[in-house]
Formats: sequence, C-alpha cells, structure tokens
Amino acid sequence: MRASFQLGRIAGIRIGVNWSVLVIFVLIAWSLAAARFPADYPQYGNGAYVAAAVLTAVVFFVSLLAHEISHALVARRNGLHVQDITLWLFGGVARLSGEARSPGAELRIAGVGPLVSLLLGVVFLVVAALVRAGGYDGLALAGLAWLGGINIALAVFNVIPAAPLDGGRLLRSVIWWRTGDRLTATRWSSRAGQVFGWALVALGLLTFFTGHGFGGLWLALIGWFLVGAATAENRQATRRIGIPT
Repeated sequence: MRASFQLGRIAGIRIGVNWSVLVIFVLIAWSLAAARFPADYPQYGNGAYVAAAVLTAVVFFVSLLAHEISHALVARRNGLHVQDITLWLFGGVARLSGEARSPGAELRIAGVGPLVSLLLGVVFLVVAALVRAGGYDGLALAGLAWLGGINIALAVFNVIPAAPLDGGRLLRSVIWWRTGDRLTATRWSSRAGQVFGWALVALGLLTFFTGHGFGGLWLALIGWFLVGAATAENRQATRRIGIPT
C-alpha cells in the first residue's frame, strides 16, 4: 500500500497517508455527526456536531497510528528495519524488511499493537468516567466514550487468530514455536485468514440481502480483503523458502 502523501517522521520512521483514508474518515465523521452525537445530545447545533465528529475522527486515526508505531518500534528493537508506516482504508500497515528471527520476536511484534489499542481504549473510558464524575455531560464526553469503545473493539478484532491480522501473527508464532517450522506456521495462519475472510464475506452478503443496510457490504469488503491478503502472504512465504505452491 503506497502513501499518497507524507506526514513526516516519528522516531525516524516515515509516516504516510493513502488517499483511501479519506473514505473511512468521511464515513466515521458523517456517522458521528449525523446519527450518534445528535441521538445522545439533541440540544446542540449542526456545527457543533460536525466539529466534534471531525475532531473525534482525527483522534481515532492518531490512535491507529499509535498502534502501528508500536509494531514498528518493537520490530526495530528485534533487529528488523522499518521502511515506513502508511495509514489507509483498512487502518494502517508498517512495512518491515525481513521477518522475525524467532517465535518470541514474532509474538512481541504482533502482540504489542493490540495491547496499545486496548490500553488507549481503557484510558479514553477512564477519562470519560472522570469527566462525567466532574459534572460534565456533553459532546466531548460522547467522543471520549466512542474512542474508548472503538479502540477496545479494534484490539479484540485484531487478536482474532487469522492472517493478516495481528492475531494471525500470534497464531503463527505459537505454531512456529511448537513445530519449529516457519512455513508450516505461515500456511496454517494463512488458511485461518482465508476461512475467516470468507466467513465475513458470507455474513456481510447475508446481512445486506436480508435488508439490514449497506453495513453488510462493508463487512463483505473487509472479508474479501482478508482473503486476498492471507492468500498473498502464504504465496510470498512459500516463494521465499523456494517450495512450489
């Protein structure tokens, strides 16, 4: 995934943004400004909803960036070169040169991202609780609560044991440790990713065709991406080791 423009560097790592981020940014901001915030706090005007939604969406992408930076920093500490980080339609990706040298390194690199998302989610919820306890009840509270929930949901989704999710990397590290064979581990995590991806495609299409809205199409699109990414990961690993697919 190539960056459409560069934001700069953090800890020496190039940070880029793909144009597709605009799609999910607009969807998040629109859903918050048009539905979530007015339903919770109907006393505000449209301008307040839009401003709060845009700010909340920006903080959400900062959270995604923190998730990816944690992967990159731990990877660098484990001897891998980090090429760059790109935010795009489905979140973010840190491009690394080479692979983890041991199952333990793989476990650390994969596990830190969901851990950071989980901690951020807890922090947002704690701050929201403190703000509410202080007597404030408004759009800032709604934004904090949403950010807490979405970061925890991101952490949970990412630990699903299916490549290319972080959980797929965790699964690969465990199988690699048990079998001593990185290729076998990659194949099992890739197959898990394919099965999970096709399950999301089926669920998404079922949701859409049973009249539950366009969210089903989005779910199917995510599943399709996971299937393609898991398949590509298996092929790349096989090609590197030189075994015919």
